Amino acid sequence: MKVKCFHLGAYGTNCFLAYDDNNLAYFFDCGGRNLDKLYSYIEEHNLDLKYIVLTHGHGDHIEGLNDLADKYPEAKVYVGEEEKDFLYNSELSLSYNIFGDSFKFKGEVQTVKEGDMIGDFKVIDTPGHTIGSKCFYDEKSKILISGDTLFRRSYGRYDLPTGDLNMLCNSLEKLSKLPEETVVYNGHTDETTIGEEKIFLGRVGIL
Repeated sequence: MKVKCFHLGAYGTNCFLAYDDNNLAYFFDCGGRNLDKLYSYIEEHNLDLKYIVLTHGHGDHIEGLNDLADKYPEAKVYVGEEEKDFLYNSELSLSYNIFGDSFKFKGEVQTVKEGDMIGDFKVIDTPGHTIGSKCFYDEKSKILISGDTLFRRSYGRYDLPTGDLNMLCNSLEKLSKLPEETVVYNGHTDETTIGEEKIFLGRVGIL
């Protein structure tokens, strides 16, 4: 599995295009509307975008969702079952607080839960940053898309609505059990590995 990062939106959110040897593609999160580079990359590499996958429903991860879904109407959109309403309610998504607009998704969404598969990626339930935060793990490639749950030498904030520190700590402990060589692609920092972050999480007393 190849992974290409695109920095989108006012917060420069890390959004990831992952694709396999058959050019089947996934796009994780869509934090901004500046999507021309993404469109060009998909076209130049002859990719077939089948899956648009959201780690959670905050505005800085969904702002460009309508544009992307309009561009690729055959791609299905996935979000944790607890956060479906975030896509249609700007108060839940905090999109008004973040962008000053009332984002509402215009399309349909598929909900996912722990253990579901989206192509090659397994859904891991990781509440804490938000109630329905999800991570996505490709066991074959040892790739984890962690959204705002686990960062490089850090982890997601838990002081926003539906956030919870105890849940977050439990989620981080769950992720630490993945193979240490797993590469972690997250929402706001450089990539890292599970092995590196196990050391960090131990030092700060979470593990």
